[in-house]
Amino acid sequence: MYPAPHADDRSYYECRNCGHRKVTDSLGRCPKCNGRTRNIAVARE
Repeated sequence: MYPAPHADDRSYYECRNCGHRKVTDSLGRCPKCNGRTRNIAVARE
């Protein structure tokens, strides 16, 4: 399969502490509270 031509590599990240969300390529720490973030675009079981 090939990705759609308009698709980008950005994902949704959410801070585990304050809930701040951001769409970006990667995000290690929250810009608001410096808390840990997680990629919420990844399917979880």
